[in-house]
Amino acid sequence: MSKKAPAKSSHEKPAEKGKRRPFFGLVQRREKWTLSWRGRFVAFAAMLLLAWGFISWIHGFLAVTDPVDTQYLVVEGWVQNYALEESIAEFKSKPYLKLFTVGADPLSGTNIEPVDSTASEAYARLKWLGMNPDLMQAVPAHVKYRDRTFNSALALRKWVEENHVPMTSFNLVTIGPHARRSRLLFEKAFDGKARVGIISVQNREYDPKHWWKYSEGVKEVIGEGVGYVYARFFFHSKD
Repeated sequence: MSKKAPAKSSHEKPAEKGKRRPFFGLVQRREKWTLSWRGRFVAFAAMLLLAWGFISWIHGFLAVTDPVDTQYLVVEGWVQNYALEESIAEFKSKPYLKLFTVGADPLSGTNIEPVDSTASEAYARLKWLGMNPDLMQAVPAHVKYRDRTFNSALALRKWVEENHVPMTSFNLVTIGPHARRSRLLFEKAFDGKARVGIISVQNREYDPKHWWKYSEGVKEVIGEGVGYVYARFFFHSKD
């Protein structure tokens, strides 16, 4: 009778001595886990929920309104007339002493004089809208292309210091998602010497609750989002 070969132990592994490994034995094939179709569906659904949450949250984060108790109101000169009208209403509703308009040189236009600025333009428009000129002060920053918001803030700080105005706090009026970046840059310019409140006037060119449905909304949110990240993490004053 022929003898049966001894059964192989379940713990024994097949010999691999004769196998040739690719790339001179630097890599080898191993078993790995991967997502099933159900896992991929759950992961995709989670990504959609996160994306929707971010889209719903980002506009409110950028278009922040957080005023402080103060006697001074500062208005960015490039804003539209409806924002100036809301600035007048804000000024009359609180015990403000002075309204400042700030801004850089105009980027385009005709018959522009060397002394023109968005600050002086806003001053003129506020006067035309009924604001008492005795309660206003235009503070221009004569820069054209780079760091316009920061230099506007820096010009205001220098004017306040040169004129010995006891401005330890102020509220800044701007439009929509520009608000968070504006407040940050004004805080950097004042370097802790004044508390900066912020008032964001709604941009009337789109519905902020559905900003992604409007080209102006998409352009503004993306642009201001990138601008805020740059101002927060990469911007450094040369002064």
